[in-house]
Amino acid sequence: MSARRGGRPSTPPPALRRMLGLREAVALGIGGMVGGGIFVLVGATAGTAGPAALLAYLLAFVASLAIALPYAELACRLPLAGGGYAFVLAVLGPGWGFLMGWGYWGAYLLLSGYVTLGFGGYLSAATGLPAPLGAVALVTACTALNLFGVKVAGRAQILVVLVALSGLAGFAAWGLPGLDPTRLRPFAPHGANGVLAASLLAFLSFGGFDMVAAAGEEVQRPEHNLPRAILLTLAAVLGLYLTVTLVAVGTLQTGRLGASSAPLADAALAFGGPLGRRLILACALLTTAATANAVLVVTSRIVFAMARDRFRPIRLAAVSARTGTPGAAVVANGLLMGTMAALGTVTASAAAGGFLYVLHFVPPLVALVALRRRFPGDRPAFATPAPRLVLPLAFAASAVLVVASGRTGFALGTAWLLTGLAIRARPRRLP
Repeated sequence: MSARRGGRPSTPPPALRRMLGLREAVALGIGGMVGGGIFVLVGATAGTAGPAALLAYLLAFVASLAIALPYAELACRLPLAGGGYAFVLAVLGPGWGFLMGWGYWGAYLLLSGYVTLGFGGYLSAATGLPAPLGAVALVTACTALNLFGVKVAGRAQILVVLVALSGLAGFAAWGLPGLDPTRLRPFAPHGANGVLAASLLAFLSFGGFDMVAAAGEEVQRPEHNLPRAILLTLAAVLGLYLTVTLVAVGTLQTGRLGASSAPLADAALAFGGPLGRRLILACALLTTAATANAVLVVTSRIVFAMARDRFRPIRLAAVSARTGTPGAAVVANGLLMGTMAALGTVTASAAAGGFLYVLHFVPPLVALVALRRRFPGDRPAFATPAPRLVLPLAFAASAVLVVASGRTGFALGTAWLLTGLAIRARPRRLP
């Protein structure tokens, strides 16, 4: 099944090398989830829902799992660079493919702002350096690392993820004995609306399983490793998120967590003193850096795939003969992420990026339904279990989370999509 447009050049399109094993793929997914998700958004989630942030994380996990199961099947069927973009282009055609790629790219580009500024906030708490300056420095370092090749970045990601998981587990074990149950009442001070709005933020905390699919063209034995990596990524973080959130809301008032630029460091200070704060600051810096690295990987692969299909300038599809990485796409996305870090805010980034991020799951779900109807006898290595239950649940979860993004997310996200449609409608073709 081809994912290419007509008018292709006489030479074969550039391809990426399969250099990521299961461990690197899982590390990419967990690194994409854990850093920005738990270290940055736990404060916003608690500030929005109160102690019911725990419920928001559970609801977000159910929605994530319902969407991840069909996504894993698609990744198994079509292990191509660009993830959901490549799925939609191959099944639904170039019109939907372009819109999907534009929205998917925009989602992660906008979301990169809360990740890099989250790093900057923790760095500022540790050193006093202005948060935007630290955020831009992080993007510069991630860009340089990725230019050495995805294998190098993948190995670095494994090390950072191990440190992150150890640090968060230590935070939970240290803080649980001193948890104050009275801080969990009232459980949902902002009612159902607060829980719903927090569920979108919590859903962003589980964002990362689709990053694995976006790098699918670089994963070894993709028919087996892609679905495993996607599901292992989700399973690995659920218990950690719930325990860490419980300790955070049981240690500090949720209003203080919501207002903090370094929420877990503030919670660690309350039960662990200056030493606890320093340890969490170090862990947060490493893991938010891992998330920023994962975001750079996924955005560059989306742009690479779109350029290869002539939806973006073809020079962005160049692949380094030495490292096998799309160097031009990496540099271009590094520059854009740096701009977001310098000019964006955590709130606007999460709102606009969240709208696009949720919305981008709908076209791949439609593509899977179409693919199953088109090839009813096809049996991939991984198939969605109970599809008559899971697929409607995935569509319903996406619709609810789109509504939860609110007016700001809807306005900014729609503006991004309309910009893409205007570019697509231009009469001249990209070079």
